[in-house]
Amino acid sequence: MLRPVVWIAISAGLAFGEAHSDKQAMTVAELSQYLAGPAVHESDASLARSVGSLHLAERLTPASLARLNETLHAGPQTQEALRLLADESAFLDPPAAEAPNKTPPNAAEQQTMLNAAVNFVAVTMRRLPDFFATRTTDSFDDAPTVVTHSGWSPAGDIHADGTFHEAITYRGGREVVGERSSVKGGSNGSGPPGLTSTGEFGPLLATILRDTSHGTIAWSHWEQTSSGTVAVFHYAVPEAASHYEVDYCCVKSGEDPTAYGPGGTPNGYHGRPAYHGELFLDPATGTILRVTLVSELKSSDPINRAGVAVDYAPVIIEGDKTYICPVHSVALSVAETMGAGENGARQLTRINEVSFTGYHRFGSTIRVVSPAGQP
Repeated sequence: MLRPVVWIAISAGLAFGEAHSDKQAMTVAELSQYLAGPAVHESDASLARSVGSLHLAERLTPASLARLNETLHAGPQTQEALRLLADESAFLDPPAAEAPNKTPPNAAEQQTMLNAAVNFVAVTMRRLPDFFATRTTDSFDDAPTVVTHSGWSPAGDIHADGTFHEAITYRGGREVVGERSSVKGGSNGSGPPGLTSTGEFGPLLATILRDTSHGTIAWSHWEQTSSGTVAVFHYAVPEAASHYEVDYCCVKSGEDPTAYGPGGTPNGYHGRPAYHGELFLDPATGTILRVTLVSELKSSDPINRAGVAVDYAPVIIEGDKTYICPVHSVALSVAETMGAGENGARQLTRINEVSFTGYHRFGSTIRVVSPAGQP
């Protein structure tokens, strides 16, 4: 039974598609206008802080993000702030102005696309060769970095909390995570904190397609991407049909007096919540080029929200052969926590950006050497 698992190591947070009370919600067009105004004359650090105070009402797509960076001639801090803003908007719809002017497919055409997607996961993904790859996670959160004289630590802007490398071996249709190392600090030792996931090399997609047979899947919209026009389907899976396992522990800080109360206050979760998301398909082949998944956690759960978006693209693994593999993902989550010296609980936002690189074939070569003097 295929059971991709989401592991949450410590408290994390982000509201998907909901405006934060302390942030201004705006469209991508309004963001462009804002950055073209007086803000453009700010220093890189100041502009980055301004961007960090914003919240989008629609998705900042890669094309729009690249256009903003080019127009702004953005510095490194502003580029990072814009990228994190795009991450936060990963589960929203793109601007209507970016939608292709194309008639939706009829019911038969939609079913043909979905059948091809099932074949892609069941056949094509299972034919991946054995290989090595590297998963690099850049972790960010808005945990306070300064404790005031009164002991209160206000939440800050999103900032880096370490970069982590993991060696991945894919062999016999199974992914094995190997040696893990921290290359840039990190408050959680050698592993990325917050929401991380496995199963990107097939099991995740197989679970979604299997579960939707007991849920719903329906046409959503056409979308323009770097790979061309893709077909987007929205799906939803009820808790009773869910095989998507979520495990997390130790949401609260050990310094939080409510973390381990009398009788053992719940500080973790294991279950199969309901979930929903979108599948982005190549309409001609059914190849899945992007998937989003948002867990429908209850308000009483230790973690309030959790979601993952994974992008797929052709990669070269051997010679000139290309295979569809994950190349990038974003994991976002939100939880309440309280650290030492704080007067009450607050929400902690965490974003984990993941890149998959260094694909190469796993195998060996044999060279037969003839004895001396023999051909």
